[in-house]
Amino acid sequence: MNEIDDDNPYGYAPAIWRLFRSAPNAGVFADGTAGVISADAGTPAARSVLRLALRVDGDRVTEGRFQAYGCPTTIAVGAWIAGWCAGRTVDELRRLKAADLREALEIPEDRAHCALLGEDALKALLTRFQEPRA
Repeated sequence: MNEIDDDNPYGYAPAIWRLFRSAPNAGVFADGTAGVISADAGTPAARSVLRLALRVDGDRVTEGRFQAYGCPTTIAVGAWIAGWCAGRTVDELRRLKAADLREALEIPEDRAHCALLGEDALKALLTRFQEPRA
């Protein structure tokens, strides 16, 4: 174990706590970065917001970033999605569901809305892609 794992007083799943504490892929792309598509989703009841930004080349994601306002689980979901998307095709992104996020991060039932927020943000982003032309 390392310092990130040891300092988990609230008992979050290790994957959630690690992503929350290290927040890989957090941030934004520089203005004018080619191929960037972004979208956000929010949950008024939980007052959480998740913004995803992906840099794409053709139909493949080359890099992901996220910004989040919410609990550690919301932040972990954003970090996980941003990292998971890198190297994947748009079609692969379409298959990611909240249940997959819950399984990957061991998200408990009382935080299921965080996984749904991640799915909603990704769906919103996917609506911005143009379908590839044959």
